[in-house]
Amino acid sequence: MGSTVFLLLTGLYQLRRLMPLADVAPWDFSALFAKGYGTLALLVLFPTLMALWGIIRGDPTRQEKGSMWLLFQSVCWAVVGLVVLFQGEFVAALLMPWHLTLVSAILMTPTTGPREEAPVPPSAPLQPPTVRPAAPEDRAAVASLQSTAVARRPSLFALEPGAEWDERHPVLVAEEDGRVIGCASTSAYSLRECYAGVADFHVFVAKEARGRNVDTLLLESLMKAAEARGIHKLTTCVLAGNTHALERFEKLGFTRVGVHAKHAELNGTRHDVVVVEKVLSASVR
Repeated sequence: MGSTVFLLLTGLYQLRRLMPLADVAPWDFSALFAKGYGTLALLVLFPTLMALWGIIRGDPTRQEKGSMWLLFQSVCWAVVGLVVLFQGEFVAALLMPWHLTLVSAILMTPTTGPREEAPVPPSAPLQPPTVRPAAPEDRAAVASLQSTAVARRPSLFALEPGAEWDERHPVLVAEEDGRVIGCASTSAYSLRECYAGVADFHVFVAKEARGRNVDTLLLESLMKAAEARGIHKLTTCVLAGNTHALERFEKLGFTRVGVHAKHAELNGTRHDVVVVEKVLSASVR
């Protein structure tokens, strides 16, 4: 606080010395600019304000720059004082504020120097969630994901409350920090025995985990798990307007089979759906 007050007084005193006008006060800037002293006033105030800003913000760099300018001013005032002294004006030379600006420069110099911020370690890449078979205790989390996704997006078709959890149809969950953030499952395509190797599939991801390819990770794992259980083909229906989902399935090797016109009823309206499928086993004829 003391150094701040001293700095302000030094700045005001310099203004008074620069502008020895009997009829104009140093703070009357309109009159000072009119008389051509505006630039000098700014040169005096600049290091003062910079140093004060450094004190207020706790910024040693700004304080140091202000100190350098004040040191430069002290040199200039010393030169002016010598000139005045050689002209025989001892009192005027003594009143030149070179000593005040020098003390201000010393006070404004940070004692610890500019602070060096601790290096920020490079952030580790976000680890993908763990995909594992669903356990009985995951039923509530899976049901919550399904109901939330269906409520948010009309492009999803509601599942039966008791989705198949049997040895024939795998159910997988994506777990992160002990919390289920996604699920994928298959269900019977048809009750007829000739379609026993074909299954519908469903993938759901929590809102906060979207955009991180969790759905792709789940679907890739689901295809492997389904093939291991004797399912040779996966299929699903997607609303014709859901281009994002269709493009994602195509990247994973799914093909568009065709369009069912006016097929799915949502909110009282029949919508076209695109059928996509992928044969998992190359050995199937």
